[in-house]
Amino acid sequence: MLSLRIFSIFLFALGAFLLYIAWQITTEYSYEPLGPRPFPLVSLFLWMLCCILLLFFAGKSQIHWGDLRLWKKFVILSLSLFAFAFLFEILGFVLSASLLVFVLSLLFGARMPQALIFALFCGWGFYYFFENLLQITLPLGLIFD
Repeated sequence: MLSLRIFSIFLFALGAFLLYIAWQITTEYSYEPLGPRPFPLVSLFLWMLCCILLLFFAGKSQIHWGDLRLWKKFVILSLSLFAFAFLFEILGFVLSASLLVFVLSLLFGARMPQALIFALFCGWGFYYFFENLLQITLPLGLIFD
């Protein structure tokens, strides 16, 4: 119970800091009537509201921190997300997304051929979805330029 309250206080403080940063978002001209600021402000406000609800209304709960195998998966997941963010512009969206999906597929128990096929399908499928359907330009990477 105490660790849940400490966690909710930490998340509330993080949300307040991010809310302070989001409040400073401005643009010279707006693409839409409300501008870019409302979505981060509303989502962070809801985040902080959930932290308050968790702090005061969480019932008796037993927290299990997991075994070493779970923590290894968590570290691999975190490192792969950081690698995706770092390699996004260098390798491009398709290769970095495929690499991320491949690692996540292996983490969730897929066999190597299944993970490879699924990763390549997701990389190219997401690229097609963003480029053609949503018309959002994604980088191809320095390799293909």
